[in-house]
Parts: sequence; C-alpha cells; structure tokens
Amino acid sequence: MERKTMKVISETDLYVSLKTGDAVRLYAGEAREFPEYIGYACIQAGAKEVREEPKAKTAEVIEEAVIEETTVITKTKPKGKTTKKK
Repeated sequence: MERKTMKVISETDLYVSLKTGDAVRLYAGEAREFPEYIGYACIQAGAKEVREEPKAKTAEVIEEAVIEETTVITKTKPKGKTTKKK
C-alpha cells in the first residue's frame, strides 16, 4: 500500500502535534515531506503546501572562459628519393 505524502513549508518555526501521538517540527523556510494526515495538520497550524520545490536563492556565478590561440609550426623533412629494388 502506497501512502500519499504532502510537502509543506512554513514562514515561521512550527511544532505540530496530533492526538495520535505524532509530532513534527517545521523550521522556517525549510520544505518537509510528511504523510498527508500530518501535512493537513501543519496547514491548519499555518504552514503552506508546496507544489514545486522552491529554488534556493543563490548568487549567479558568471565564469569567463579564457581561450588562448596557439599556432604550432612543425618542420617536416622533405622525403628522400627512394629507388625500387629489382
């Protein structure tokens, strides 16, 4: 049997406990995945359901590639004349 899950996120730290004895702690800004019945209790306590994982706010890193052009000059020896063996 597959149990349905729900992702929730909260803007503030939350501690949610149920009469069944389940208890979870949600930290602000951290998405967590719980079974549906716990997720609904978190929503009642003020959390929001997450449909897609929020992308972390990271600074854009711009990398510049340095390409150096090199010219390779090779000196080749001229082929010597060969004679055929008889």
